[in-house]
Amino acid sequence: MPVRYKYRAVAHDGKVHRGVITSQNSEAVEQILAQQNLYPVTIAPVKETKALSFFGFLKGVDYDKLISFTTSLSTLHKAGVPLLRALSIIKIGHENSRFNYALGQIKADIRSGKPLSEAMAEFSDLFSRVYIASVAAGEESGKLDYTLDEMADILEKEMEMNRQIKLAIRYPLIVITVIIAAFVIMMTYVIPRFVDFYSSFGAQLPAPTRLMIAVSNAVTNYWPLVLGLLVVFGFTFKKIISQEKGRLWFDRQLLSLPVFGQLIIKGNIARFAMMFKILFKSGLPIIKSLAILAATIKNTVIEQEINLLEDLFKKGREIKLPNPDFKYMPDMALHMMAIGLESGSLDEMLGEIGKHYAKEVGYTARQLVSIIEPILTLILGIFVLILALSIFLPMWNLIKVFQG
Repeated sequence: MPVRYKYRAVAHDGKVHRGVITSQNSEAVEQILAQQNLYPVTIAPVKETKALSFFGFLKGVDYDKLISFTTSLSTLHKAGVPLLRALSIIKIGHENSRFNYALGQIKADIRSGKPLSEAMAEFSDLFSRVYIASVAAGEESGKLDYTLDEMADILEKEMEMNRQIKLAIRYPLIVITVIIAAFVIMMTYVIPRFVDFYSSFGAQLPAPTRLMIAVSNAVTNYWPLVLGLLVVFGFTFKKIISQEKGRLWFDRQLLSLPVFGQLIIKGNIARFAMMFKILFKSGLPIIKSLAILAATIKNTVIEQEINLLEDLFKKGREIKLPNPDFKYMPDMALHMMAIGLESGSLDEMLGEIGKHYAKEVGYTARQLVSIIEPILTLILGIFVLILALSIFLPMWNLIKVFQG
């Protein structure tokens, strides 16, 4: 399988060029650079690390552009337009966009004899491994038009799941941001001025006000310490999740969370089933499909279970349930895959699994909102109550002092 190599090379005029090339080995990278009249200084494989992501499908993908490209290429391909001409016709976004630049490079690579999938592999930031593998399988089997149609459909479903998740977490994020902003303003600007005002009268301050003053003093006087602790915590957390055991522990805790954990599991299973279907239907072997899918899943615990599934198929074993090794992959999904393998209708079963869990994502997202809303409303109410008591109770005491 092609590997991504980062390089630093020098041109004839002494200008240094840096970049990333996907190729079979470093010797092939040297040849590519030589064709561009570049002399390599360093060539090293890019260390692939899984970025932290709560949802395997919630990634930095520009779905609109990718869907537009996929549907356009599928339409032109089915109309019998040659590949190079089709790529020349397609324009995504503004003229100088990253996508159009990639299309230009892909056309150049195809002219030099590369297949479409291999040319796409040079731009792994735009085309995922599953996308490239699907195109490669479609090219080999002669089903590229089917593959592109299915991929466009899957991308639309994935975008819809992404939208549902964002809608579910948008309200909590807005409320939490407002609370934090209000807290900072109150602690750094409002409370210190009230302290100066009340202290000039020598009035007895009530408990809520004294509490807010203590917190305000801690925030204003010890903020460098708090900031330092946050930096240390962030560095330690990043160090822990960069290690295999630490990342496994963190991902396992995420999946154990009520409602939120189920949302992660169902989202990943829906995406896994939809992508598995297109790889299998395009003619890619089951074991190779599972290996590719495992590498694209962001949650390492679910990745492990897909690897277990791959090992079962490698050894020619059946999916027997209940199986204690599968703690997070739903029994229903495993049962349906087993039935599909027995009846020879695996692609249909995977399609049904994908549809079912995509619907479950929407239901669970709504359930998450219905649970979080009252909790956040309660927290916001308590925060406002404490602020109100800390400000208005001293005013009441001052009125008594003036009357006295």
